[in-house]
Amino acid sequence: MDKSHRRTIIVSGNCQASFLYKTLVESPVLRREYRLLRHRNFKSREQDSLALEDFSKCAILLEQISHKAPELPNKEHIPADCRVITFPVLWMNILWPMEVDDPRNKPTEQYPAGPFPYGDRTILEWLDAGDSPETAARRYLETDIREKADLQRYYEINFAKAEQLDRRADIQFLKYVYDNFRDNQLFVSRNHPSMPMLRYMRQTVYDALDVPAPESDLSWPSGGMGDIHVPIHPTVAAHLNLRWYDPEATYKYFSEQLTPFEYYRRYAAFT
Repeated sequence: MDKSHRRTIIVSGNCQASFLYKTLVESPVLRREYRLLRHRNFKSREQDSLALEDFSKCAILLEQISHKAPELPNKEHIPADCRVITFPVLWMNILWPMEVDDPRNKPTEQYPAGPFPYGDRTILEWLDAGDSPETAARRYLETDIREKADLQRYYEINFAKAEQLDRRADIQFLKYVYDNFRDNQLFVSRNHPSMPMLRYMRQTVYDALDVPAPESDLSWPSGGMGDIHVPIHPTVAAHLNLRWYDPEATYKYFSEQLTPFEYYRRYAAFT
Protein backbone atom coordinates (compact mmCIF):
# COMPACT_ATOMS: atom_id res chain seq x y z
CA MET A 1 0.00 0.00 0.00
CA ASP A 2 1.15 3.53 -0.78
CA LYS A 3 2.39 4.91 2.52
CA SER A 4 0.69 8.25 1.89
CA HIS A 5 -2.75 6.57 2.02
CA ARG A 6 -2.21 4.98 5.42
CA ARG A 7 -3.82 6.41 8.51
CA THR A 8 -1.51 8.16 10.92
CA ILE A 9 -0.36 7.83 14.48
CA ILE A 10 0.51 11.27 15.85
CA VAL A 11 2.64 11.57 18.98
CA SER A 12 2.42 15.06 20.46
CA GLY A 13 4.36 16.58 23.34
CA ASN A 14 7.87 17.48 24.49
CA CYS A 15 11.15 15.55 24.36
CA GLN A 16 9.53 12.68 26.29
CA ALA A 17 6.94 12.38 23.51
CA SER A 18 9.80 12.43 21.01
CA PHE A 19 11.30 9.46 22.82
CA LEU A 20 7.99 7.57 22.61
CA TYR A 21 7.65 8.41 18.92
CA LYS A 22 11.11 6.99 18.22
CA THR A 23 10.33 3.79 20.12
CA LEU A 24 7.10 3.35 18.15
CA VAL A 25 8.94 3.85 14.85
CA GLU A 26 11.01 0.80 15.79
CA SER A 27 7.90 -1.41 15.73
CA PRO A 28 7.49 -3.30 12.42
CA VAL A 29 3.86 -3.93 13.34
CA LEU A 30 3.06 -0.23 13.64
CA ARG A 31 5.15 0.79 10.64
CA ARG A 32 3.31 -1.72 8.50
CA GLU A 33 -0.11 -0.37 9.43
CA TYR A 34 0.43 3.36 9.97
CA ARG A 35 2.42 6.46 9.16
CA LEU A 36 3.97 7.64 12.40
CA LEU A 37 4.32 11.38 12.89
CA ARG A 38 5.92 13.49 15.61
CA HIS A 39 4.37 16.78 16.69
CA ARG A 40 6.27 19.01 19.10
CA ASN A 41 3.75 20.78 21.31
CA PHE A 42 4.97 21.85 24.71
CA LYS A 43 5.24 25.64 24.74
CA SER A 44 3.45 28.13 22.52
CA ARG A 45 6.76 29.13 20.93
CA GLU A 46 7.82 25.50 20.48
CA GLN A 47 5.11 24.04 18.28
CA ASP A 48 5.53 22.13 15.04
CA SER A 49 2.98 22.27 12.28
CA LEU A 50 1.38 19.24 10.68
CA ALA A 51 -0.78 19.26 7.58
CA LEU A 52 -4.53 19.16 8.11
CA GLU A 53 -4.52 15.97 6.04
CA ASP A 54 -2.31 14.31 8.65
CA PHE A 55 -4.85 15.13 11.35
CA SER A 56 -7.79 14.11 9.17
CA LYS A 57 -6.19 10.67 8.69
CA CYS A 58 -5.30 10.23 12.36
CA ALA A 59 -6.17 6.81 13.76
CA ILE A 60 -4.34 7.18 17.08
CA LEU A 61 -3.34 10.40 18.82
CA LEU A 62 -0.87 9.99 21.68
CA GLU A 63 -1.13 13.35 23.39
CA GLN A 64 1.05 14.50 26.27
CA ILE A 65 -0.68 16.75 28.79
CA SER A 66 0.84 19.19 31.25
CA HIS A 67 -0.20 22.14 33.37
CA LYS A 68 1.22 24.65 30.87
CA ALA A 69 1.10 23.05 27.42
CA PRO A 70 -1.01 24.92 24.84
CA GLU A 71 -3.95 23.31 23.11
CA LEU A 72 -2.97 21.01 20.27
CA PRO A 73 -3.47 22.94 17.00
CA ASN A 74 -5.94 21.40 14.54
CA LYS A 75 -7.09 18.76 17.01
CA GLU A 76 -10.66 19.49 15.92
CA HIS A 77 -9.81 17.96 12.53
CA ILE A 78 -9.14 14.45 13.82
CA PRO A 79 -11.83 11.90 12.84
CA ALA A 80 -14.54 10.88 15.28
CA ASP A 81 -13.16 7.33 15.36
CA CYS A 82 -9.62 8.46 16.20
CA ARG A 83 -8.40 6.90 19.43
CA VAL A 84 -6.99 9.62 21.70
CA ILE A 85 -4.60 8.40 24.41
CA THR A 86 -3.30 11.01 26.83
CA PHE A 87 -0.22 10.67 29.01
CA PRO A 88 1.29 13.11 31.54
CA VAL A 89 4.51 15.06 31.31
CA LEU A 90 7.04 13.67 33.78
CA TRP A 91 9.23 15.71 36.07
CA MET A 92 10.93 15.27 39.46
CA ASN A 93 11.55 18.75 40.83
CA ILE A 94 11.76 17.48 44.38
CA LEU A 95 15.22 16.01 43.72
CA TRP A 96 16.58 19.46 42.80
CA PRO A 97 14.68 21.94 44.99
CA MET A 98 17.07 24.87 44.42
CA GLU A 99 16.98 24.70 40.65
CA VAL A 100 16.41 27.91 38.69
CA ASP A 101 16.90 29.16 35.15
CA ASP A 102 20.35 30.75 35.07
CA PRO A 103 20.42 33.95 32.96
CA ARG A 104 24.04 33.18 32.02
CA ASN A 105 22.98 30.02 30.21
CA LYS A 106 22.60 30.73 26.50
CA PRO A 107 22.17 28.32 23.56
CA THR A 108 25.30 27.75 21.50
CA GLU A 109 26.09 25.67 18.43
CA GLN A 110 27.80 23.09 20.64
CA TYR A 111 25.12 23.23 23.38
CA PRO A 112 21.66 23.95 21.89
CA ALA A 113 20.13 24.16 25.38
CA GLY A 114 23.17 25.96 26.77
CA PRO A 115 26.10 24.41 28.66
CA PHE A 116 24.25 24.43 32.01
CA PRO A 117 20.46 24.37 31.49
CA TYR A 118 19.92 23.45 35.15
CA GLY A 119 20.88 26.39 37.34
CA ASP A 120 21.00 26.66 41.12
CA ARG A 121 19.75 29.71 43.03
CA THR A 122 21.95 29.10 46.08
CA ILE A 123 25.17 29.07 44.08
CA LEU A 124 24.06 32.17 42.17
CA GLU A 125 23.36 33.91 45.48
CA TRP A 126 26.86 33.17 46.76
CA LEU A 127 28.50 34.17 43.49
CA ASP A 128 26.65 37.50 43.64
CA ALA A 129 27.96 37.91 47.20
CA GLY A 130 31.54 37.52 45.94
CA ASP A 131 32.35 33.84 46.48
CA SER A 132 34.75 32.17 44.05
CA PRO A 133 33.37 29.25 42.04
CA GLU A 134 35.39 26.83 44.20
CA THR A 135 34.06 28.32 47.43
CA ALA A 136 30.47 28.45 46.19
CA ALA A 137 30.57 24.79 45.09
CA ARG A 138 32.11 23.65 48.36
CA ARG A 139 29.70 25.70 50.48
CA TYR A 140 26.77 24.35 48.51
CA LEU A 141 27.62 20.70 49.13
CA GLU A 142 28.27 21.37 52.83
CA THR A 143 25.04 23.33 53.37
CA ASP A 144 21.93 21.80 54.90
CA ILE A 145 19.41 22.57 52.16
CA ARG A 146 16.63 22.36 54.74
CA GLU A 147 17.82 25.78 55.89
CA LYS A 148 17.04 27.10 52.41
CA ALA A 149 13.82 25.27 51.55
CA ASP A 150 10.99 23.34 53.20
CA LEU A 151 11.76 20.00 51.56
CA GLN A 152 8.73 18.21 52.96
CA ARG A 153 6.33 20.89 51.74
CA TYR A 154 8.07 20.92 48.37
CA TYR A 155 7.67 17.14 48.16
CA GLU A 156 3.95 17.37 48.94
CA ILE A 157 3.33 20.12 46.38
CA ASN A 158 5.21 18.30 43.62
CA PHE A 159 3.40 15.02 44.09
CA ALA A 160 0.03 16.78 44.38
CA LYS A 161 0.59 18.48 41.01
CA ALA A 162 1.70 15.20 39.44
CA GLU A 163 -1.38 13.48 40.84
CA GLN A 164 -3.63 16.12 39.23
CA LEU A 165 -2.13 15.35 35.82
CA ASP A 166 -2.29 11.61 36.37
CA ARG A 167 -6.02 11.78 37.10
CA ARG A 168 -6.58 13.59 33.79
CA ALA A 169 -4.50 11.14 31.74
CA ASP A 170 -5.42 7.81 30.14
CA ILE A 171 -1.95 6.44 30.91
CA GLN A 172 -0.70 6.95 34.47
CA PHE A 173 2.93 6.96 35.57
CA LEU A 174 2.75 8.39 39.10
CA LYS A 175 2.26 5.14 41.01
CA TYR A 176 5.36 3.64 39.42
CA VAL A 177 7.36 6.77 40.25
CA TYR A 178 6.06 6.94 43.82
CA ASP A 179 6.66 3.22 44.45
CA ASN A 180 10.17 3.16 42.98
CA PHE A 181 11.95 6.52 43.17
CA ARG A 182 13.57 5.75 46.54
CA ASP A 183 15.01 2.42 45.37
CA ASN A 184 15.90 3.34 41.79
CA GLN A 185 17.19 6.43 40.06
CA LEU A 186 14.24 7.31 37.82
CA PHE A 187 15.39 10.78 36.74
CA VAL A 188 18.76 12.22 35.75
CA SER A 189 17.45 15.80 35.84
CA ARG A 190 14.13 17.35 36.78
CA ASN A 191 12.60 16.79 33.31
CA HIS A 192 14.62 13.88 31.90
CA PRO A 193 13.82 10.31 32.96
CA SER A 194 16.55 7.72 33.41
CA MET A 195 16.74 4.51 31.39
CA PRO A 196 14.64 2.46 33.88
CA MET A 197 11.89 5.08 33.73
CA LEU A 198 12.08 5.27 29.95
CA ARG A 199 11.78 1.49 29.68
CA TYR A 200 8.67 1.61 31.85
CA MET A 201 7.20 4.41 29.72
CA ARG A 202 7.83 2.48 26.52
CA GLN A 203 6.29 -0.72 27.85
CA THR A 204 3.25 1.09 29.23
CA VAL A 205 2.51 2.80 25.92
CA TYR A 206 2.96 -0.41 23.95
CA ASP A 207 0.61 -2.16 26.38
CA ALA A 208 -1.98 0.59 25.81
CA LEU A 209 -1.69 -0.01 22.05
CA ASP A 210 -1.84 -3.79 22.54
CA VAL A 211 1.29 -4.22 20.45
CA PRO A 212 4.42 -6.13 21.54
CA ALA A 213 7.34 -3.83 22.34
CA PRO A 214 10.48 -4.54 20.29
CA GLU A 215 13.63 -5.70 22.01
CA SER A 216 15.82 -2.72 21.24
CA ASP A 217 18.36 -0.45 22.84
CA LEU A 218 17.02 2.87 24.12
CA SER A 219 20.15 4.90 23.38
CA TRP A 220 18.82 6.20 20.05
CA PRO A 221 15.22 6.93 21.11
CA SER A 222 16.38 8.70 24.27
CA GLY A 223 18.35 11.17 22.17
CA GLY A 224 20.11 13.80 24.27
CA MET A 225 17.95 13.37 27.36
CA GLY A 226 20.78 11.63 29.18
CA ASP A 227 23.56 14.08 28.29
CA ILE A 228 23.53 15.81 31.68
CA HIS A 229 23.00 13.99 34.97
CA VAL A 230 22.54 16.62 37.67
CA PRO A 231 24.04 15.67 41.06
CA ILE A 232 21.69 15.10 43.97
CA HIS A 233 22.44 17.18 47.04
CA PRO A 234 23.27 14.95 50.05
CA THR A 235 20.67 16.70 52.22
CA VAL A 236 17.96 15.95 49.67
CA ALA A 237 19.07 12.31 49.38
CA ALA A 238 18.92 11.91 53.16
CA HIS A 239 15.57 13.67 53.53
CA LEU A 240 13.93 11.57 50.81
CA ASN A 241 15.69 8.36 51.91
CA LEU A 242 17.09 7.67 48.44
CA ARG A 243 18.50 4.18 48.92
CA TRP A 244 20.24 4.21 45.53
CA TYR A 245 22.16 7.38 46.32
CA ASP A 246 25.95 7.06 46.46
CA PRO A 247 27.87 10.09 47.79
CA GLU A 248 30.95 8.88 45.88
CA ALA A 249 29.13 8.61 42.55
CA THR A 250 30.12 10.63 39.50
CA TYR A 251 27.64 12.24 37.14
CA LYS A 252 27.58 12.36 33.38
CA TYR A 253 28.24 15.73 31.80
CA PHE A 254 28.14 15.12 28.06
CA SER A 255 31.24 12.93 27.41
CA GLU A 256 32.69 13.29 30.93
CA GLN A 257 32.03 11.89 34.37
CA LEU A 258 32.24 14.57 37.08
CA THR A 259 32.17 14.49 40.86
CA PRO A 260 29.43 16.68 42.42
CA PHE A 261 32.07 19.22 43.47
CA GLU A 262 33.57 19.44 39.99
CA TYR A 263 30.14 19.67 38.39
CA TYR A 264 29.09 22.55 40.61
CA ARG A 265 32.50 24.26 40.41
CA ARG A 266 32.25 24.25 36.62
CA TYR A 267 28.67 25.42 36.78
CA ALA A 268 29.63 28.28 39.10
CA ALA A 269 32.58 29.26 36.88
CA PHE A 270 30.96 29.18 33.45
CA THR A 271 30.21 32.42 31.61
